[in-house]
Amino acid sequence: MSYGIRRLAAGAISVLTLLVLSASAQAARPVTTGWNEFDSAHFAVHYPASVSAPAAQTLSNNLESAYAAEVGSWGFNPPLSDGDSLVDAYIQDTGGHLGESVRDNPAANTTSGYIVIDPDSVADAETAAHELFHILQYAIYAKGAKFLKEGTAEWAGANVARTTSWLFTYWSAPDQPLDCMSSSPCGTDDLSYARWIFFDYLSERYGAGIVKEIFQKAAALGAQDDASADVQAIDQVLAVHGSSLSQAFNGFTAANAGETYSFPGLTAQRPRAAVATYTGANNATIAPQALTIDHLASNYVYFYSGDPRVSSAGCGAATLNVTVDLPAGTASAPSISDAFGVHPLAAGGNTASYSVPWTSCLGMQAALGVPNSATTSADDGRQFVVRATMTLTPVKLRGAAAPHIRASFPKLAHVARNRPFLRFNVRSSGRGLLQVLLRSQYVRGSFTLQHGLNRLKLRLPKSFHGGRHQIVLTVFSTTGRRGQTVRRHVRISMHGRATSHSAKKPRHYAS
Repeated sequence: MSYGIRRLAAGAISVLTLLVLSASAQAARPVTTGWNEFDSAHFAVHYPASVSAPAAQTLSNNLESAYAAEVGSWGFNPPLSDGDSLVDAYIQDTGGHLGESVRDNPAANTTSGYIVIDPDSVADAETAAHELFHILQYAIYAKGAKFLKEGTAEWAGANVARTTSWLFTYWSAPDQPLDCMSSSPCGTDDLSYARWIFFDYLSERYGAGIVKEIFQKAAALGAQDDASADVQAIDQVLAVHGSSLSQAFNGFTAANAGETYSFPGLTAQRPRAAVATYTGANNATIAPQALTIDHLASNYVYFYSGDPRVSSAGCGAATLNVTVDLPAGTASAPSISDAFGVHPLAAGGNTASYSVPWTSCLGMQAALGVPNSATTSADDGRQFVVRATMTLTPVKLRGAAAPHIRASFPKLAHVARNRPFLRFNVRSSGRGLLQVLLRSQYVRGSFTLQHGLNRLKLRLPKSFHGGRHQIVLTVFSTTGRRGQTVRRHVRISMHGRATSHSAKKPRHYAS
């Protein structure tokens, strides 16, 4: 498909530039009278006089790089021939899209195709890889629901270019079902492209070949453009790998909560919260939260330690107990992530629970992912209830001693006001909790410590003044036993002005 201001569905034909030959049902190619051509090993790039030869070569290079990855490394079949050995790519205005891919025979289950790239997108490696992948799809199975066609094409574009404009779009609406029916808000908002993250989750665990297997299975099932049939194809492919779509979606939800991806950028942000709450400074029962979740969708609940309205003086270790009431008969498996990793909740009957080492101090957070892993819309609207309590650990509780720590700070810490973090390292002899106090402005923070080197950052107020400051670090065991206190002086230089950042709007393709 292609992107631009909007993308069109894979296989769609631009009414501005393409004609349909009704007698043969074949899509007419753009008229190239007076155009030039640049040929490479696998592509013929056609371009008008208004486009330079170097621009055509740049597009050709991007397409060849994408071909080397998608066919050469990932094992996808070469495109079907349209009469010669080269795939045609045309550089011309696409009406606001980054590019388009078009089937030569829209009615066939497999077909050759061609690519149209907007002149403003010739240098975009992601667009070239995305559009080429549609041509490779056509060689396996040219049909498919939009979430499958566009989600996998964007997966290809992202993994070839190692970046994507759709980076966090899935997480802005994780409550929208994965299969993204055209009548749903997901389909209306073109979030089908954002489903690439799910296919990235699968490929990071099973290899890139699993996407090819899914298209082959969709072809065998005769899925056409039925999203439910594509869901069935994914489920059957995962069964061959000893899993299922329901199990994979549980794991996908956990990966989103725990940021457990290797793709650059997918560990920098978590999904939008359905609920976010501070757990308080005292023993507390947090108000239950009822979540209504559709099939192949998730809700996320974020817990933050402490209470920003009160002083953290005297705060200490605690336990956060989380329980999820599950609908009868569900295969959904909630999980929670904290500084020590991702933890599946232990299921028992119609509940699942987990106890997180916690603190009544500010500074810790945990993300609970609650999936509805049912695979059909018949299971939409299932209700899950999240319950949580926080229990303080008695200060004089006997238990393991607090770990020993060694802290190191830069001689001069340069801190940008638009990202006001003081970064420092603490080497710890074991697991524990660390309280940090920057005395001059009473800036506090709490951190979980793991054995070995811990790279930490303390958020400073944007109004913070530079200079020489005393910082006090106090370590506790995970059961609340107090350990050593370390005092250091650090020189801080503040620079720059605070700026605001807005999310990058995703680009759109048409094909």
